[in-house]
Amino acid sequence: MANKFTYQILRDTQTDSVIKITGAFDGSGQESNGSRIAANTLAFALDANGAQLHSAQSLSNTALSLYDIQLTGLKYFINFPTSNVGGVEIFWNGGGSTSAAQYANSATIFHLNLQGEFGLGEQLPSILNNSIGGNGDIGVMTTGATANSAYTIILTLRKNNSMYARGQFQDPAAFNYGAYKLTP
Repeated sequence: MANKFTYQILRDTQTDSVIKITGAFDGSGQESNGSRIAANTLAFALDANGAQLHSAQSLSNTALSLYDIQLTGLKYFINFPTSNVGGVEIFWNGGGSTSAAQYANSATIFHLNLQGEFGLGEQLPSILNNSIGGNGDIGVMTTGATANSAYTIILTLRKNNSMYARGQFQDPAAFNYGAYKLTP
């Protein structure tokens, strides 16, 4: 068996996404993935001309340099049975042409171990992307994962409507003033 990583979209709407990621380890190495969640692949992402990036209406099919998403909730279960110092780091991917530069410019969101949650009903603020030159992607890196180690992480993300379509281009008047408003 080789290390196995899964990615499952549980909900992906115009305003938010809920994504489950997992990792199961056979002892052959660690995970180091700077774009485990690629922000421009989420539903309703806009291209450089304001059309939906992954649609027939996309004029440029060119992704924006940054997709602003915010972490609003997190639930995690980490099982590294033989490691006293291991854990999982989730981070905002930083800019750079190599993976080393991207990690150097990244910003840690959380270091995770055991189990817990953030934001889900706790009325805590959203965690903003504070990486240097990043594109909005979320990365995952593990340390101390041995054979039979595993993790499950469920993230809730809020999308910035200037980078994700919420109807503002199909009917701008209705979007900005309501469907039945007669005057602006």
